[in-house]
Amino acid sequence: MEKVITIHNCWDGSLTGLACYNGLMCIYERVFDEDLDEYIDEYYLTPVTDDERDEIMANWQEWCNAYSNGKLELYYKNYLENNPINRIVINSKLRRKYRKKAKFEGRFEGGSIHVDYCVKWYD
Repeated sequence: MEKVITIHNCWDGSLTGLACYNGLMCIYERVFDEDLDEYIDEYYLTPVTDDERDEIMANWQEWCNAYSNGKLELYYKNYLENNPINRIVINSKLRRKYRKKAKFEGRFEGGSIHVDYCVKWYD
C-alpha cells in the first residue's frame, strides 16, 4: 500500500489529492464516466515536482488550520477557484500519465482529517 498524503476533495470517496505511486509523488483524480454519469473506481495520476508538492502541502496545511479553527468558509472563498492541485494538473506536461484502479484504507480523525490513510493502486 502507498501513503495518501492529502485528500483535497472528498465526495462519495476520495476524488482528488496527493499520494505516492511507485515512489513518485502524484496528484490523483477520480475518473468521471460521462456515459454512466458517475465517478468510477479509477484514477488519473499526475506526477509532481518537489516544488509543486511543497505548494500543495502548504495549501493542505492552510485547509487543516481552517478546518481546526472553524474557518472553512474563508478558506474556500480564497481557494475554491484557485486550487493549486487543479492548476498544476492543467499545466503539467505529465498530466494524467497513469490511469489506475484504487482501494483506499485508513481512518479519519474528527471526521475529515485522514490518519494512516493508504491506497493500493492496481490495473
